[in-house]
Amino acid sequence: MVKCTSMSEQFSRDTQYERIYHAFAALLDADDEAIDLTHAALLMASIEYPDVDFAPTLAYLDLLAQRTRAILSPSTEQTTAIEPQAPFAVVEALNTVLFEEEQFHGNQEDYYNLNNSFLNKVIELRTGIPITLSLLYMEVARRVGVHIDGIGAPYHFLVRYQGQEGIIYIDPFLQGMIMSEESCRERLRKLTQYQSEFQEKWLQPVSHRYLLLRILNNLKRIYINDDQFQSALAICNLILLIAPHEDHARRERGYIHIQLKHYSRALRDLTTYLDAHPDTDDRYELRNQIKSLRNIIALLN
Repeated sequence: MVKCTSMSEQFSRDTQYERIYHAFAALLDADDEAIDLTHAALLMASIEYPDVDFAPTLAYLDLLAQRTRAILSPSTEQTTAIEPQAPFAVVEALNTVLFEEEQFHGNQEDYYNLNNSFLNKVIELRTGIPITLSLLYMEVARRVGVHIDGIGAPYHFLVRYQGQEGIIYIDPFLQGMIMSEESCRERLRKLTQYQSEFQEKWLQPVSHRYLLLRILNNLKRIYINDDQFQSALAICNLILLIAPHEDHARRERGYIHIQLKHYSRALRDLTTYLDAHPDTDDRYELRNQIKSLRNIIALLN
């Protein structure tokens, strides 16, 4: 059910969401590769945890990078760029720090827990889902000076590293399990229960925007399922900030507005969606909903 809040609490929350929205928009002004994934992830977390302090997370990631760098280049200064490494040397160093020493692991027992999608809680609890653990892996590697690609395979996010000796795939959810391309292909076939023909794009690197969009879609589903419509609305606004032509997100936002009694905003979103998709399967339901909204607005005025 929608939680009851006082007007002052509502104002405070709306102000917080607006601040998050504008800060997120500022991050997206950068070229895709330059988008700061750590800051973006912490802004998402501040929807649920408005008092989250970014500084401890940033300092902790820097420390993990220093420890990884020390394994790779123990005789060099911490600020010195490391030399290109063979894939296993880089991955083993990252795996040692993240999974052996820090004990990060996939949360298989409580996979759909909201905290699995928030970087601050993933770090605090040392557990998460594939995409947030992959983001953690990528961000520590970036601080070391190593580029790790995100791989947005269906049902399961992975990472890959391309070094002097070729490409290897890593599964941060399974504590850094290393896979060849063929073993990765087979694993993805199993995850899809062999019901889908393997597609080459499954193993291609994804953009930072896509990675953030995928986390946001996870959060949106959880918030809607829990009837937390204010938070779901904030998430939808961020989704449409990244992908303004994501019409299905606009339709979902319209229905969220209805739950929150934002009838004019709901009418605008649903009308925009129907105009763009006049032959959608649910067009008759949408037309009826739009008619009802117009009636409600007329009565309120």
